[in-house]
Amino acid sequence: MQTAEFDHNDFNKSNQKAGDEKLLVKFYVKARPDKVATLKEGRPMFKDVEYIDIRIPGSRDGVGRPASDDDKARFPAHYDAFKKRTGEEVLDGTPLIEWPLLTRSQAEELAFFNCKTVEQLAAMTDGNAGNFMGIQVLKAKAVKWLEQAAEDAPALKLAAELEERDAKITEQATLIEELSARLSALETPEED
Repeated sequence: MQTAEFDHNDFNKSNQKAGDEKLLVKFYVKARPDKVATLKEGRPMFKDVEYIDIRIPGSRDGVGRPASDDDKARFPAHYDAFKKRTGEEVLDGTPLIEWPLLTRSQAEELAFFNCKTVEQLAAMTDGNAGNFMGIQVLKAKAVKWLEQAAEDAPALKLAAELEERDAKITEQATLIEELSARLSALETPEED
């Protein structure tokens, strides 16, 4: 007879609280690509999403995924600590760290001065731009990049729609071939 290596009572909802106290739980924010906004704007767009990381002490196993309302209710102390720690605003736009025309150190320097997206860089006032060497060139590149992306947006959206349409056509063609083969098999008389 086999025995389980775990206690089945650990999975009862009433015992969950005791097990949760042993877990390492961390909430964090991760920038995720926003496909809809990317197609609309014609440039990579991201949005901040709250994630949860749950680990078992002494094990490499764990889970990292977008945080649900159930997670926030299940670990309220961890979530409250996270919210107090991250009093930052949620950013929409293209993070400077993801912009290929900027080095990582430049992005971090600008982030120190609360400029975190390409859109914020393009809109920076000349008075604030005086804090950085060569910022006018970067600011001009940001403005030009945003303008170019806005011009390219309709073409990128159309390309995505065509790609989706082509995938559907390919799927339908495969289905038609399968159905034709089945129909041919049914129509062909079997020899005895």
